[in-house]
Amino acid sequence: MRVGLGVAGAGALPHEATLRATDRLQWARSTRRREIGQALAALGEPETYGVVITGETRFGKSAVASALLEQIDPSVHTVRLRSTIVGSETPYGALAALIARLPPETPGDPASTMRGIQDILAADADGRPAVLALETSRNLDELSTAALVNIVVTGTAKLVIVADRTSDLPPDFHWMLAEDRLRDIPLPPLTPEETAAAVTELLGGLVPQTVSLELHTRARGNPQILLMTVAEMLRTGTLRVSGGVWMTAGADEERGAGPLRQVEDLVRARVEREPPEIRAVVEGLACARRLPLEILVRVYGPDVVVRMEESRLIVVDDGGRHMVALADPLIGDVVRSWLSVTRRRELRDLIMGGGEPAPELLTTFELLGFAAWTRECHSVLSPRLAIAAATASLRLYDAQFALRCLEGVAREQDTWAAVQRLRARASLLLQVPRQALASLDAVAAEESAAQSASDAAWSAAARAEALRWIPGRSDEAPRVLEDARGEVLVRSGMGREDADLERETGHALEILDLAEFEHFAFRGDFARIIDRLEAANAAGTAHDPDFPLMVQCLLMEARTAMGREQEGLALMHEVASALGGAVHEAKIRHEFGVRAFNVLLLNGHWRQCLALVKGTVKTPLARASALGGSLELGIGLAHVYAGRGAEALPSLLAATAMLEHQPVFNTLGAAYAATAFAYAQLGDTASAQHYLAKLDALPVLPCSHATSASTEFCSLLARRWAGDSGAVARLVESARTDIAAGRWTMAGLKLVGATVGATDDELRLLEDVCGRRQGSLARLGLLLARGTRTGALEDLIAAGDLAAELELDALEARCVAVAIDAARDAGDTVTVRLLQTRLDRLAGTRVPVLPVVPRTSLPSLTVREQEVAALAARGTSNRQIAEDLRLSVRTVEGHLYQVFSKLGVANRAELAAVL
Repeated sequence: MRVGLGVAGAGALPHEATLRATDRLQWARSTRRREIGQALAALGEPETYGVVITGETRFGKSAVASALLEQIDPSVHTVRLRSTIVGSETPYGALAALIARLPPETPGDPASTMRGIQDILAADADGRPAVLALETSRNLDELSTAALVNIVVTGTAKLVIVADRTSDLPPDFHWMLAEDRLRDIPLPPLTPEETAAAVTELLGGLVPQTVSLELHTRARGNPQILLMTVAEMLRTGTLRVSGGVWMTAGADEERGAGPLRQVEDLVRARVEREPPEIRAVVEGLACARRLPLEILVRVYGPDVVVRMEESRLIVVDDGGRHMVALADPLIGDVVRSWLSVTRRRELRDLIMGGGEPAPELLTTFELLGFAAWTRECHSVLSPRLAIAAATASLRLYDAQFALRCLEGVAREQDTWAAVQRLRARASLLLQVPRQALASLDAVAAEESAAQSASDAAWSAAARAEALRWIPGRSDEAPRVLEDARGEVLVRSGMGREDADLERETGHALEILDLAEFEHFAFRGDFARIIDRLEAANAAGTAHDPDFPLMVQCLLMEARTAMGREQEGLALMHEVASALGGAVHEAKIRHEFGVRAFNVLLLNGHWRQCLALVKGTVKTPLARASALGGSLELGIGLAHVYAGRGAEALPSLLAATAMLEHQPVFNTLGAAYAATAFAYAQLGDTASAQHYLAKLDALPVLPCSHATSASTEFCSLLARRWAGDSGAVARLVESARTDIAAGRWTMAGLKLVGATVGATDDELRLLEDVCGRRQGSLARLGLLLARGTRTGALEDLIAAGDLAAELELDALEARCVAVAIDAARDAGDTVTVRLLQTRLDRLAGTRVPVLPVVPRTSLPSLTVREQEVAALAARGTSNRQIAEDLRLSVRTVEGHLYQVFSKLGVANRAELAAVL
């Protein structure tokens, strides 16, 4: 049977999702399940007068109130009221529907009117509890307020009020809030986790975390905007399903798309209600994103700014330059879309005075905002601003925007090499290395000579990185770096004394050293660089403050790969502490994340791998979107290495679909291999072979050693689990290759997989390899190998305990199964039964297919024997057992004899231990 998400129903997903996206009440029930539950509980408390549902504008408060009323017990009488804009000027405006039903002879004084309203409510309720639902409470007139207060105080009905803030309620309600008689139910923005759960429920199928994060970012946690966004993307096809996995259109496909139609209509209605002077400020802030308060006041006047702050249209930072931005960024996104290029240029000239700000005076956000504004005006940035904006964009892994900043930049001798180097860096992030090389080749000799030594080194490092991603050209990279090193030394003046030149030369040499370290780490040749990495780490000082951290990131991976897992893990924690207390470029954090994942995975800490990857998903959206497939792959790999194929499959199926659509660093093969291994762990041989066939059909493309090692490991293990007779020999051969390269850790993992039913020589090899390593996995492998070879029961049990500590269920099951055979061979029936019980707990849901099955199973107990054994193990006497089960005492004694004989126990105490 095929396990996992089948594609047969995938065609129905878009249609069903579109239908669900039109049901706003169901969406409210889904996204606000917790808040609706809190409101229901509050309404059920006798001492409360009701609840107030509060939240930002367009947060779906009315839909939540309607969903709440639907879930109130049918025996409760509910009435919906609505106060209109003119309600505050109309006596009893909110209660107009009830006022219209008063008898004509009712006196017009407030007391008589209140009694009449109460009588109508009581008559309608007919003895049942009643709830009044009131929207737009800000417009309540005094008489409506007094009547409602009287209704709740007299117990005639409870209230469900919808308001932006509790402060918007009339003062008469404030004492109820203060005494907790009126319960505030705030609707906060959705968290990324809540968005993921809600979108998955809405769409069906698999929703990758990066896709749900993109939707969350678009909606900024607003559930109503999220629903409209999903509905519109479904309509336009920018949210589509492939093989049961939902994906969004790539950046290139979306670039020309305007804002979502429903969202635009909503924002347009909001903005067009404002007077012209406020709309002008909204347009200016929409284009600029953020402006200093001083400039905003100078251009538009203080009165308008004060009015906008009081109406909560803008927010002003307390510190620094008092930057001003629109309170709702969605308004800015939509307003920008309807402004003409001419209007954008007018606003730019008005606010900026026709000039450009100095990039060194701008924050990253301001710099990127100004660059975006300039590009939206169809203008070209000056080389200085273009270089600064592209550099900042690349720090955030937004390669597309970096390239847009550099479009049309004038070719100047002093800056052209920097422009082309940034284009190359962006191309490398977009995984088009040939284009990166073309950008670097477009720099003339005199333009290259105008670079500083460190800039020339950065160019060489970019060229070396591009070469290693082009098939057949990886071997050219060391020569490029060596030639660049020679040029730097020539520039240094060969000993001329100049402190600035010395610093520049030192910085350039560090850049080249780092590029060389990265190149050989990419190839898995850690033995070639580890001594230099250790020396650089021991030196501790550098011309670039980030250089030591980059060295440590590489060193922790090298140590781990070469059997020094504990040392690598300790260094990883040091680097994590250093990164946690300071601001560093995204590149360092990315390098740390990638290499820390490998360190944790090879140490068996798969849960920490998951935490690391899930933290990466929440980093800048441009990076998460670009790396989406590989992030899902990381989650799947952590589970599949732990032997949890069922938990791995959702992420792996998402990863394969995403990587087929948008390749990421040639990791598709690893996704196929890991998916095959996950299916093999579930006993689904047909699906495993399907993904292995897809792997075999892939062309061989350059990828990092970590990727190729995972691909080989997972594919060979999948083949072994699927019954491929040659897989074991290939695993051993691959492990010997790792041993020759000094990669003891991966060799050990492969040998653990290869030594099921292995010869003594292979088990001795595993012992030798594990003896050269550190950490719990090394100890586990050594104990397993030695216990399997010698039959030492204590070694096998200790190995199983280590596996249990690491939550490696499949490996624990293997240790326990081998130990059962060893205990049986030793005639230790009590231990056999204890171990069999442990294996039974693992088998099934935790380990669907046992990697090793004991040679013979213990005799099973009949149903009646199980009942007798369970009672006897609790200390129940034979006579009491007979009475409880309605048997004779002699029959109970006979059953107990069979139980003791089958389980190899002599008394009730041993029976209790076995059970």
